[in-house]
Amino acid sequence: MRATALFLVAASLLLGGCAQTLLTVDRVESPYRDLSSLEKGDIVHLATGRKLSQEELLEYLSSYRVVYVGETHDNVYDHQVELTILKGLAERFPGQVVLGLEMLRRPYQEKVDAYLAGELSEREFVRTAWSPSWGPNSWRYYRDILRFVRDEGIPVLALNAGRDLTRAASRAPNLDELDEDLRNRLPKDMDLADPYHRAFIRAIFGGHSEGTNQSEAFYRVQVIWDETMAETAARFLRSPEGRGKRLVVFAGGNHVRYGFGMPRRLFRRVPEAYAIVDPLTIEIPEEKQEKVLMDVTPPDLPLRPADVYWAVGYDDLEDERVMLGVRIEKAEGGGARVLGVMPDSPAAKAGIQEDDVIVSVDGEPVEELFDLTFQVGQHKPGDRGPVVVVRNGERRELQVEYDVVKHGGER
Repeated sequence: MRATALFLVAASLLLGGCAQTLLTVDRVESPYRDLSSLEKGDIVHLATGRKLSQEELLEYLSSYRVVYVGETHDNVYDHQVELTILKGLAERFPGQVVLGLEMLRRPYQEKVDAYLAGELSEREFVRTAWSPSWGPNSWRYYRDILRFVRDEGIPVLALNAGRDLTRAASRAPNLDELDEDLRNRLPKDMDLADPYHRAFIRAIFGGHSEGTNQSEAFYRVQVIWDETMAETAARFLRSPEGRGKRLVVFAGGNHVRYGFGMPRRLFRRVPEAYAIVDPLTIEIPEEKQEKVLMDVTPPDLPLRPADVYWAVGYDDLEDERVMLGVRIEKAEGGGARVLGVMPDSPAAKAGIQEDDVIVSVDGEPVEELFDLTFQVGQHKPGDRGPVVVVRNGERRELQVEYDVVKHGGER
């Protein structure tokens, strides 16, 4: 194993307690196979080096009550792997599969259930549950997965801790300083002493910060994250609703890799057999490398990172993320008031002007700023659609051709 490996670390998620790393081919090794020879789509059982077909992988995973798939949150190929596994297991075990998501927080479980039952629209689900859990711009990566479970009637567990708890835990000198309500919401019997887990997280955070209050706070939040997800899953598996069910978990790679995040903590509570599938990135486009790669020195651990690697490439959706090219604020009485228009942007070409109030997009009303960003986010470059604005008390319908807009108006 190389002394220095290439990792993807999302800074915003580091602050939130969910550091994600991009597992690359130079990061791992197998005793029976040279992983550098893998091609995209290859699936390898790590302990034996045997290649598996997708059907063989599903047969293998069928032996386990709990299946973890680690992901890089903004890699579209990782989500394709997840959806393939979920569909395959749901087909093999109809009515028995439940999906657990790191990306949804426990306080929003009722909203999740309402969305799956058809009682909450996709827009309202994203606004009231997904966005406060994981952020509005991430929805595009998980849309196909959530639509599949809704259409197939597959239950979804919101695994993660509430944002107020993790935020308070990151700021408090220690957990005893939390107020009583927050202390009561901490997972029971947290393990903060796992030496391998601590060494791995410390390497991601930065070894130079070892022993500082900041690094301890980060590790504390990471453990709360993992223990909460494990506790949530354990409660379900032990419940009458969970009897006979199979749990598939999608979480950031660092929460499942090596087993010392969520898997070990769930097994401590409910000792059910589990398997870990980890997408292995073997190819990154040159134009994406500067964005996603950074040097991190990982520890040598006497643990297998996963049971199965699935070789994938890397790509995100940033090249498809369209924008109007406007600065906005909430308008009195509803709608989005335009504070500024970027030159040569889709908004400028459509004739949207400063002080216009955008009141609908594609016939969908814009009452809050979220409504505008959500509806615009449904489009891809080249799409066209109507935007209605109110200008000097008069409603005008303008046709927008959507495109990707970069800072400074560059496209």
